[in-house]
Amino acid sequence: MMQRQDQQLRLVLTSNFPSTSTDAVSACLRGLGTDALVAWIPPLTSKGRERFPAAQQSFRSLGVSALEFCDIDEEPDERQLARLDRYDALYLTGGDPLVFRRNIERSGMAEGLRAFVSSGRLVIAASGGAMQFTANVSLYRLLASTVDVVAGEHGDYAGLGLVGYELLPHLNTLDPVFVDKVQRYSERVPCDIVALEDGAAILHESGGRFRTAGRVVRFRAGIRTAIEIA
Repeated sequence: MMQRQDQQLRLVLTSNFPSTSTDAVSACLRGLGTDALVAWIPPLTSKGRERFPAAQQSFRSLGVSALEFCDIDEEPDERQLARLDRYDALYLTGGDPLVFRRNIERSGMAEGLRAFVSSGRLVIAASGGAMQFTANVSLYRLLASTVDVVAGEHGDYAGLGLVGYELLPHLNTLDPVFVDKVQRYSERVPCDIVALEDGAAILHESGGRFRTAGRVVRFRAGIRTAIEIA
């Protein structure tokens, strides 16, 4: 279950872009043109403000000079959130996916994100931000809870559901004991787990197509297999 079929989907889910450069993802940003306006969306105001100057510099190196902070935590701007369609692209940062999920819902941004993706505009997301677009964000809970508990409460942690799998970022940095929990968890849930190493990405395109960059692994019903780079 890689993704739902959506004729307009243009969604790029990454492990840690742009911290690790990925040519295919960089090309998506450069393709927007020099006048593009991109919203930069972190889960928390305080950490986001600290990181934003470095993000501006990083995105500038990728051809994006107009990067705009979008707060969904302490100081959400209702007018900004209601007019996401004025942006050429959205970028969701990494961060705690449970906090991210809570603030997306609390700020009323969920429907705006779905509409933006469905319109065919570009969305790029990393790590915890990327997990928001998937079927469920329960994987993060495996860090502190048992497989039985997380699988049993799976239905309470639905994501936006724009793709039909769960996402596991930073595969190359994870403890083997945790990866084993993920593999056992995949036996208990109704969708695939797609795991990305840092530098990897899944690029969803129109017509239900997708391609991958970097090392991507799938966990399905307890079986781990590599996904071929397309």
